[in-house]
Amino acid sequence: MKCFTSENFALCWKPTSALKEMMNNEYDDVQWDVRSSADIFTAHLSSHEPVDTFTNNPYEDDEVRAFVNVLGILTEIGQLNTEQAHASTSYMQSTEYQNAEDVEDAEQIEETFAAKSMEVRVEDPQKRSEGAGSHIAYLIITSTTLETFSSPKPRPVRRRFQDFVWLHDVLILEFPACVVPPLPEKHRIKYFKGDRFSLDFIEKRRLGLQWFLDRIARHPYLQQSQCTRIFLESADFKNDKQTQSRKLPAAASLFDSLGDTFLNAFVKVKKPDDRFIGMKDSIDKLQDNLGTVERLYSRIGRRQRDLGTHYQHFATSVRGLSMLETSVAQPLQNFAETTDAYAKAMNDMINREDMLFLNDIHELLAYCNVVKEVLHERDQKQVDFEELSDYLQRAIQERERILYPGRTMGDTSGLNITEFMADKMNEVRGNDINRARQERLMRLELRIKELQDEVARTNDINNTFSSQMNREFDIFQKAKTAELKEGLALYADCHIEFYQKGLSVWENILPMLESTIGDEYAAHE
Repeated sequence: MKCFTSENFALCWKPTSALKEMMNNEYDDVQWDVRSSADIFTAHLSSHEPVDTFTNNPYEDDEVRAFVNVLGILTEIGQLNTEQAHASTSYMQSTEYQNAEDVEDAEQIEETFAAKSMEVRVEDPQKRSEGAGSHIAYLIITSTTLETFSSPKPRPVRRRFQDFVWLHDVLILEFPACVVPPLPEKHRIKYFKGDRFSLDFIEKRRLGLQWFLDRIARHPYLQQSQCTRIFLESADFKNDKQTQSRKLPAAASLFDSLGDTFLNAFVKVKKPDDRFIGMKDSIDKLQDNLGTVERLYSRIGRRQRDLGTHYQHFATSVRGLSMLETSVAQPLQNFAETTDAYAKAMNDMINREDMLFLNDIHELLAYCNVVKEVLHERDQKQVDFEELSDYLQRAIQERERILYPGRTMGDTSGLNITEFMADKMNEVRGNDINRARQERLMRLELRIKELQDEVARTNDINNTFSSQMNREFDIFQKAKTAELKEGLALYADCHIEFYQKGLSVWENILPMLESTIGDEYAAHE
């Protein structure tokens, strides 16, 4: 059991603060629901299905139109989810504000809930050998305004992947009602292909760990955990983490976890809360559309890779032609090299898109799964409360039947077979029936008292979990919006950089081709 205690994109691979500010400023004025008058490459936001309505343009690819439509629907879902989050947060805040003595207390509640400024960077992965094995150590650089840290810019530290696993696990133990972001590779490991020490694998993992820490840095509770502070700045991490681990509640054993799962597997919430049903529905819809984006993007990526391969074959053919046409051999060679450079730029664009945009979609899907797990855990808390309340009600009814035999209790008849048989057995044995009833009443009173305490405890847990879930969903909404915006900006930036490279490549060869054509005309004249 768990215990409660656009016009321009200025993003690069590692965008500078100036570029980030430019991007944020441009996005502040974007109107996401604007439709083109020509109805070309325009998302139909009125559609509720990912790929059910496309514009009719013979020059567009169906998959590109579908991809654009889904991106538009993601924007619509984001707006709807944001409205739901505001509604849930408003409900939660109004409940809290009822207990506040004045406006100053209410503002203090809001200020306590807001996350402090924190920026964490994961950089410079280095391979290190330790004993018979090797691992990758990542440089962690932190800047924050949190008072719990030793300074606004603590000394950079190095952490390996297992250290990230420790932070993830202890945060789950410390904050069982919070959405602790997932780690890379703990889900959908098939996306991490190849040697775990290859540059591609290391960079993918570094990006995943960066997103993991970014989500923690945006969380008002996780960022203030002592475990987070120790991870980000401790110079004696091995000893400090052992000391901190002793202060945390013990993890549930495998037997207890399986037992709880089995007992609650066939029990549903009797009175579901519309707020949490809406949360689950919105996350399901988001996952469906993210999955559609993933599939369409992968299909487009395969076509782009095939196109790059065709450009390379075209370059090889032009080189072969230069061996036959000796009079223009050099221009043909240069043209083949230009085509190869263009194909390489296209492959670089695809690889960067996979690294930045596609991995961002995968991490966001994993984040959605964690939110759904916490929602399910909240439902289990409500099930515990409802089941204990039923046990308590049955115990009270049993006590009433003993005190007032023959009286109808609710929808049950006055004649109770169990009571009748118990009285007959006592009568046959020669026991005093009144005394036996008194003993049973004493046992029932003890059971009722225990159940009342448990019902009160589980009710407090359920209410606390539900209130925290409202906050968690609001945090998730903000994180999702920021990550989708950044992912789409990176996707656009990859294409902008590719077209700039392509323009430069072809512009460089134009003067040579024009001079070659001019020489040919002069020779004929």
